[in-house]
Amino acid sequence: MLPKFNLAAAVLALALFATAQQQGWNVFDDVAKPGDARGSSSRTSHK
Repeated sequence: MLPKFNLAAAVLALALFATAQQQGWNVFDDVAKPGDARGSSSRTSHK
């Protein structure tokens, strides 16, 4: 039962991550642009 749950959880996590990327959320935005002087998070500045 546990391996099936792990597989289902992994598929769900990938689906949520893909949906967030499609909507314009970028989790790694602050890491990718450390010199951004605006200081706005990716949640406040939607594309």
